[in-house]
Amino acid sequence: MRYIRQEIFKEIGRKGQEKLGKSTAAIVGLGALGSVSAELLARAGIGKIILIDRDVVELSNLQRQTLFDEDDAGKPKASAAKEHLNKINSAVKLDFFIEDLNFENIGKILNKNIYLILDCTDNLETRFLINDFSIKNKIPFIHSSAVGSKGYVFNVIPDKTPCLRCFLKEASQLDTCETAGVLNTITNLIPSIQVNEAIKIMLNKESNASELQDERARVELSHVTRTRSQLPEKNLLFFDVWKNELSKIKINKNNNCICCVKHNFEHLMGKKSSRTVKLCGDNIYQIKNKPISKAQFNNLKNKLKKIGKIIDFS
Repeated sequence: MRYIRQEIFKEIGRKGQEKLGKSTAAIVGLGALGSVSAELLARAGIGKIILIDRDVVELSNLQRQTLFDEDDAGKPKASAAKEHLNKINSAVKLDFFIEDLNFENIGKILNKNIYLILDCTDNLETRFLINDFSIKNKIPFIHSSAVGSKGYVFNVIPDKTPCLRCFLKEASQLDTCETAGVLNTITNLIPSIQVNEAIKIMLNKESNASELQDERARVELSHVTRTRSQLPEKNLLFFDVWKNELSKIKINKNNNCICCVKHNFEHLMGKKSSRTVKLCGDNIYQIKNKPISKAQFNNLKNKLKKIGKIIDFS
């Protein structure tokens, strides 16, 4: 009875709900977008959700990250999210990783048993890493982003749609929630669209061209239009909640795309890995380095304590 209202919706039904209950989705990034998407997936009854984030909850997050509360401040987002989601739906299996997703660990964390990846990250380097992994392993993923009053959603389905590298160029600096601000309305809208697309993909509602032609011969055009509307969106969706703008932007496949055409997975091979990454928080940076001993780590930690607050997750 828990999902009865969802099962009544004819595009899902009981069989569709059972399919969702057997599906596994991974969410990379549990900030403003990922925390909302995680809650929506859990409430929708997705069988297993993998939660990945390297950051901690800050008070400034609570304006928009509705899964967390004041008691979570200072806690790793991945573990705090798991704790709240368990209370929301104890039937959903949850795995969490307090880790930076990178070219060295992505194959271990995102195994081939997952059906879908939700990209809720805050930097292009990780987005392109997910893009490489998705195309190479033929795992669909849904890109999402939001800053200010604007947001984007784009489905990447290997062999069927363009990928991020077809239209996104590498950039050293983009607007972030820290530099441009962000409205909590856009960070609730974008995950809603993202999860809606995720459900469509997990239900495998895609029909091939011959199926649509057969259906056209049997039913009226208006019904075919409804059938098509059940398919995952192939356009880049753009929203501006402040101006009440909605656009569908057609993305063409780049015939010279370094990723989905040439299969040169440079991010997955670590050729584009940065040593310093600015996180979407108040003056928070991640510095990547070669492995060091425990003694070296403690020595570094003691030195940094003289500069500012240190949180040790080891």
